[in-house]
Amino acid sequence: MKLLFNLSGEHPELPKAEIFAVLEGEGIAYKIYSENEENRILILDVDIQNPLFIKRLAMTKRAGDFIGISKDLTELAQKLYDRMSNGTFAVESESQTIREKLGEEIWKHGFNVDLLTPDARVLCFRDNNHCYNIAIETPLERDFAERKPQNRPYFHPTSIDPKIARVLVNLARIGKNDRLLDPFCGTGGILIEAGLMGMKLFGYDIDERMVEGCIENLKYCGLSGEIREGDALKLTPEEKVDAIVTDPPYGRSSFMTERNIEKFYEDFLTSASKVLDSGKYLVMILPDSSDLKTDKFEVKENYSLYVHKSLTRKIFVLRRK
Repeated sequence: MKLLFNLSGEHPELPKAEIFAVLEGEGIAYKIYSENEENRILILDVDIQNPLFIKRLAMTKRAGDFIGISKDLTELAQKLYDRMSNGTFAVESESQTIREKLGEEIWKHGFNVDLLTPDARVLCFRDNNHCYNIAIETPLERDFAERKPQNRPYFHPTSIDPKIARVLVNLARIGKNDRLLDPFCGTGGILIEAGLMGMKLFGYDIDERMVEGCIENLKYCGLSGEIREGDALKLTPEEKVDAIVTDPPYGRSSFMTERNIEKFYEDFLTSASKVLDSGKYLVMILPDSSDLKTDKFEVKENYSLYVHKSLTRKIFVLRRK
């Protein structure tokens, strides 16, 4: 089947990278059918009939079952008629004129308009070639605001934003029931997103209060995992996992100072390599100036992430050699 993705403009690379990583993690074969970077439209031909993976995505604005591309709305309305079941519909487009014109064409085929609770939402994007890209929407889960750190029982100012946490987990290329470890779990932001996607959760933190807070926050979200006090520099081969996703608490612990921070990262990667088999991924977010030195991993991807005018961080996607 073909799927249309309207990518977020939050980052120039991450929205597409997230989609490809999720598909790889889910073991879904795909190829690019069409791409319009200027209009942030990506259409993929995927080897799957039930695209549940779409619900995992954090940096996709809208997505759906692709119907067609044409300059003729009448032609596209006919294609929609061939694919839609009897029921109500609504058209979503940035242009009121397009909404009205396409809506009228669909209405001519006997479908009724329902702007509030339609049976199908039709997405229409006009690209810079004056073509209309049409899809029947697959709803995305957009409840990140409800999981903001300040809304959880245990709060700490270093807590990661849930949308970024979701992206980090997705970049790790894992699926439901895979084992994910956050060895600097803090208040549990990364583990919460992984748990909501069905992964098995393992978390360590050197701070006992953080461990207690993480367990409390997981419980608040209806989740559980193996969370305990532990040193990320002392992982052992008996603790094998499918991926590590983490946000090291730069500046929070006494052993992490400007003087020894690079050595700390090097020691951590050596420790992390013990619990990941070859080909498995470690995703971590670090200060933008960080430089990783390791012979245990290869850097597959890295992305600069603007936080605010005085802070940019870097996402590293590492694969175990």
